[in-house]
Amino acid sequence: MRSVWTSGLALRKPLARGFRAAFAGGRFTGVRRIGKFLFLDWESADGRSDRSMLAHLGMTGHFLHSKKRPRERPPHTHVVWTFEDGSELLFADPRRFGLLEWVAKDSRPANVGADPTEFALSGEWLAAELAKSKAPVKAFLLDQRRLAGVGNIYACEALFKAGISPKRRARTLSKDEAHRLAEAVDSTLKEAIGNRGTTFSDFRDPDDRAGEHAERLLVYGREGKPCLRCGNPVRRIVQSGRSSFFCATCQRKPAARRGRNDARRAGSGV
Repeated sequence: MRSVWTSGLALRKPLARGFRAAFAGGRFTGVRRIGKFLFLDWESADGRSDRSMLAHLGMTGHFLHSKKRPRERPPHTHVVWTFEDGSELLFADPRRFGLLEWVAKDSRPANVGADPTEFALSGEWLAAELAKSKAPVKAFLLDQRRLAGVGNIYACEALFKAGISPKRRARTLSKDEAHRLAEAVDSTLKEAIGNRGTTFSDFRDPDDRAGEHAERLLVYGREGKPCLRCGNPVRRIVQSGRSSFFCATCQRKPAARRGRNDARRAGSGV
């Protein structure tokens, strides 16, 4: 590492004292991901390799790699690592919700659950976890303590693929539905990663390319447009401050359950 430049502005947390000096003479040796967290493994000048730089992109953060120093750095650039060959790695973040901090290499972010891309997400495991939750299934999927890495866009997409309403209580899902949802989460994440993510406005990958998955979304952002399965309009509701997009026809409650609910309402005089 030749040098490190910082903007002096705080991100989600201020950069630690000595952040720049800690990079002197060392090198990055690898990149790993757990959920929404990145780990840039580090080897210091004296050969120590027990630390990593933990990074979280927040809402608008992104890394850019340039083979040579650009004439003008992107707006809102907050950290620039310049390597011995003259290439640069930049971290830009307009809203400054991102995070950069040193952690032990073998550490794991606190309160982060299983990453479905790290292990084979099974219907049996998911059914057992769903049964413990009173929350709507959409909120369950977004809870990073349960499943790490599933964001709002991909939760909507997975629920549509599985034919499950985002309003359903997690513990009401049958074993068959849990299996369908496990498969839908797995395929949704794999497809999105294969398409380098979803870009609506400013997200770029390290090679400064926009993600291509927005063109393949089935329900997210399609309020009022025809459902790609049945043709009825896609609906949007707000759950815990987040937009949920779904098809009320393709993701309706199972008929048997609707019948029981109707019977309860009739019996109570509602």
